[in-house]
Amino acid sequence: MLKDLVFFNFLGRTISRKGQIIRDKKESMRWHSYVIMSCIVFSIGIAPVFAQTSQQYALKDAQSGQSFQIPYDITGATVTDMSISAPDTSLVISLQSTADGNLTVTLPRSLIDAKDGANDDQYFVLVDGADTDFAESKTSTDRTITVSIPQDTTQVEVIGTQVVPEFGVLASIVLAIAVFSIVAISAKTRLKFS
Repeated sequence: MLKDLVFFNFLGRTISRKGQIIRDKKESMRWHSYVIMSCIVFSIGIAPVFAQTSQQYALKDAQSGQSFQIPYDITGATVTDMSISAPDTSLVISLQSTADGNLTVTLPRSLIDAKDGANDDQYFVLVDGADTDFAESKTSTDRTITVSIPQDTTQVEVIGTQVVPEFGVLASIVLAIAVFSIVAISAKTRLKFS
């Protein structure tokens, strides 16, 4: 009787002395694997439903040729276009709104900023041409604004005191070379006429 209770393990199977399989560990592990894999597949399929994704708009300034990545989050609408209005020192965001929502946009200071001397000034934000309240947070490199957008909004305009420089780095280099050349030529010409 005691001999029947002695077990040994062979290839993951617990077998009695009489050769009966008491428990098959491989079979047990197989079911655990199915359960784990089902949970993984289910969670991968459902995760995008609950995930909140950020979007970026690639904006290229036509005058200077500089490109900017503008991160934003939006609910109740989609962004159709962003453009710089240099005469108005503003960034114009075109929307297609289907419901009330919010727009949160991170504005690089190198693209648009509002300054009063060396201090930060406040932006003006217009929603379809009407001045509106907004929340703002600041870092040394960018400013983030959040504004409510009612249904059927088509445009949000952020007005600052300065936008991307009209002339990029290349234009500054060309200007410096031109000034240096004029000085050098005029110095040489004076030597000949003296």
